[in-house]
Amino acid sequence: MSKKIALTLLWIGCCASVSAQSSRYLSATQGMSFEQLARMALSRNADLQGARESVRQAEARLTQARLWPNPSVDLSKKTDAVFANEGDRGYSVGLSQPVELGGKRANRTRMAETSIEVVKADVAEVERQLIGRLRLLFAEAQGVASRVDLFERLDRTNDQTIGVMNVRLRAGDASRLDSQLLQAQTNQVRAERLLAENQLAGLVLQIRTLVSLSPDEPLLLKPGQQIADVPGTEEATVTRAIESRPDVKAARLREELADAGISLARSQAVPDVTAFARYGQESLLGPPATGTQTRSFEREKVLEFGMSIPLPIFNREQGNISEAASRRSQARAERESLEVTVRREVALAIHRYETARKSLDILQSGVLEQNQASVRIVQLAYDLGELRFLDIVNQQRVLIDAETRVVNAQTELNAARADLQNAIGGPINP
Repeated sequence: MSKKIALTLLWIGCCASVSAQSSRYLSATQGMSFEQLARMALSRNADLQGARESVRQAEARLTQARLWPNPSVDLSKKTDAVFANEGDRGYSVGLSQPVELGGKRANRTRMAETSIEVVKADVAEVERQLIGRLRLLFAEAQGVASRVDLFERLDRTNDQTIGVMNVRLRAGDASRLDSQLLQAQTNQVRAERLLAENQLAGLVLQIRTLVSLSPDEPLLLKPGQQIADVPGTEEATVTRAIESRPDVKAARLREELADAGISLARSQAVPDVTAFARYGQESLLGPPATGTQTRSFEREKVLEFGMSIPLPIFNREQGNISEAASRRSQARAERESLEVTVRREVALAIHRYETARKSLDILQSGVLEQNQASVRIVQLAYDLGELRFLDIVNQQRVLIDAETRVVNAQTELNAARADLQNAIGGPINP
């Protein structure tokens, strides 16, 4: 076989493989974008649906906090049948109503309203983490799918090369050692391809779980990537994250909730009064009894009003007030610690993102383009008879290895971008 024919076969195999796409999980026309998957996750995810029920529970507690205490009805009857049995009888019906003082109801309502806002912020934090996890899986799945494409390209190239190598072996134009080395490299590529395909299937399964897709619903991912510069300084980005992240908002609301708890505990120290009204009939002694006459009683109707006031001598809610004050200090410390954590997360995410961008630029311009030029030079040298056929194969493999590094760098950039968005709590460019 002539050098020109062998080179033509190899070049056709390589060029044909460049346009190969992993159609099992990716589709530019029928695939679902990240934004579509995010909307589905927000509406379908079971864990998120369960978290949203806590908002309804908090609203129910607010309804309960606004209610007035219930009145009481007292019924009583008196008789002397067990003792003298002289006919002394009586009954009464009373109505009492507790009256809360010290602003207990207002403080209780304020605490319940703040609790609703805390729960809503907690639900928003669950949504942020869910979307952040989905964004990272989406970026990783695209990167692994690109690696699968590269392995498929390399596998097809190796098949073409093995075909040419077998022809050259029969013609006595190649050594058995070169054939064995080529076969070993081909088997290694196939093993790596199987591992990448298994990893991609696992990532897609995790995406299906987050989105709550049923087994019979198809899922194709739509390739897409957005590269954006980090606007402003690092401090401005940190400030934006502290202002926009729902977990920080929840921490601040917990401080307000603790303040409301102190006010409620202090109002509990103010004693409540119970107003009552009672109606009844009582027995009054009649004229003195003489001889064999029995003792007589006269009935008299009675209407009574009154008020009961407990005396806060021993229990003035000292323990509850002290506990509420400690909870406020705890909430403040947790909020300050969270803000420090957010600052660190944003700083690390910015550094990772910028490093990934620079690495990708270097690989694209300083490695990939250089190897593409080397392939053209090797092919020209082979045409001139200065290099062997395996020199072309090796250089082509070096090129695909460079493309693999570029794909890995692109995957790292997408993952770093997802990490930065999650740390900020929103898009990189507002």
